[in-house]
Amino acid sequence: MQEWDPEKFTSFEQLCEASLATIAEKTAAECLYLWLQAPTSLLYRFQQDRGLITLDDTQLATLPLPHEFISHAVAKGQMIVEQVSQLEESHSTQSLAQPKLRACFPLKRQQELTGVIYLETHRRLDRLSRHQRQGIQLLTHYLTAELSNHLLARQIDLERGHHHHTQTDLVHSQRLQGSFLTMLQALHHVSVKLSCSQSEAQLLYDAVLLARQELLFDRVAIFLIEPDGKTMRGTWGTNEAGELVNEQHFISPIPNHPTVQEALRRKDYVLVLEDAPLYYEHQQVGWGWNAMVSLWNGPVPIGWIAADNLLCHRPLKAYQCEIFKQYAAILSQLLIRQRTQEELEQLNHQLEARVADRTMQLAATNRALEEANHRLSLLSLEDPLTGIANRRQWDITMQREWEWARRHQSLLAVLMIDVDEFKAYNDHFGHAKGDKCLQQVAEVLKQAERRRTNLVARYGGEEFVILLCGPLLGEAEQLAVRIHEALAALRIPHPTSSVADFITVSIGFSYLVPAQDGTWQSLTEQADKALYHAKSQGRACTLAYG
Repeated sequence: MQEWDPEKFTSFEQLCEASLATIAEKTAAECLYLWLQAPTSLLYRFQQDRGLITLDDTQLATLPLPHEFISHAVAKGQMIVEQVSQLEESHSTQSLAQPKLRACFPLKRQQELTGVIYLETHRRLDRLSRHQRQGIQLLTHYLTAELSNHLLARQIDLERGHHHHTQTDLVHSQRLQGSFLTMLQALHHVSVKLSCSQSEAQLLYDAVLLARQELLFDRVAIFLIEPDGKTMRGTWGTNEAGELVNEQHFISPIPNHPTVQEALRRKDYVLVLEDAPLYYEHQQVGWGWNAMVSLWNGPVPIGWIAADNLLCHRPLKAYQCEIFKQYAAILSQLLIRQRTQEELEQLNHQLEARVADRTMQLAATNRALEEANHRLSLLSLEDPLTGIANRRQWDITMQREWEWARRHQSLLAVLMIDVDEFKAYNDHFGHAKGDKCLQQVAEVLKQAERRRTNLVARYGGEEFVILLCGPLLGEAEQLAVRIHEALAALRIPHPTSSVADFITVSIGFSYLVPAQDGTWQSLTEQADKALYHAKSQGRACTLAYG
């Protein structure tokens, strides 16, 4: 199995192909599918000669996939293996002595990721060792975590995109307002000051104050319409002396007066009453013109501004109406912006909290992936049947120790061990008992050589190897004696052996100080030649090279 490194997978399809290739290798699958059911439906088929093939939804309907069996595996949340019925397998040319099995590995995570790996094979998956099952399960967990990670990252990108779009809208609104204020040069100074207000209450206070100071209206009051559309409330206004007063206590139904109703129906229109009675606190305080202009949020009125000439009695000129109208439009925009900004700030806080939560989930997923990768890396160096080092770990260790011994001119020794007449044992007892025998032999070797600096590995089939780093002369011979004695004490029956009534081994060994121009394979080859001579001289013995 290849060493897993997430950074090597540059695409989603490459990750799927590498994972399915490893599962196909471990299970000898004849057909192999990856079906992602949620959040979107995706179907892939893996073939050794063509790699990963993407199938569409129409092909899914025509594929002979056992949907009930797959649904059962997803609901159960664990691997399910069962034999394909003879009726389903009737078209196959395989012998009934080799039944076909089908297996389903569910992929399910908290982020609504649901899918399965489905395969069919003649290999007895129901008889896999614990290490083999663990390897396949870890691989499916790794694939599930990577797919979940992919989904989570996409959700975060969408939320960030929405956040960016919202911010862009706000900037666009501010630019539109800037363009509008540029056209209204006479209101530029007032607009700048109003746009600096930090809250809606401050904006309304500044609007009344600046209308008196900069636009030279005698009295100004601003009223807002409640969300029910039927009630009005006061904000800030001026008394009969032109002093600013807080009128937020004033709440009443919107007057059903024709003048007020007309002002609220017409957008961008200043309603002016000439020679009208002027009031304060429901009492008449004088005569003059009274002007009203409504504030709008799109098609909906949100309030109005009232002004009059109680103090100075200046007549209302045409350009003052235009200024008044544009001033109301500016205030409408600023009110909307202030409310939108407050909503955006609240939304941003919520979004930041969600992003922080997603980031924590992503960090937890990454930690789980790192742990899974570490465990997969260890499994790739371990023989799944015997639990000792495999051929890959042997090659890596030999290369490292050879280089160290060559630099320091230190001695190395290799013992090559072969189980005598193991094929006959396998043919007599069957593969299951043969696997058990190899596990017992491996345990004997581990117990015979337990130093951490040395290495016991399965070389292939019924062959094992032991590396001794910096041994004393005679140490390999002593180790061989311990191995023969332990197997003799164990007495694993071998009725078909021509050597003994129980399992025995042949051992060849060699000592060597690495030469500057040599390779570590030369030491293994010497031990292998010694093993050959030991087997040719009757087996169940130990011979040294040379």
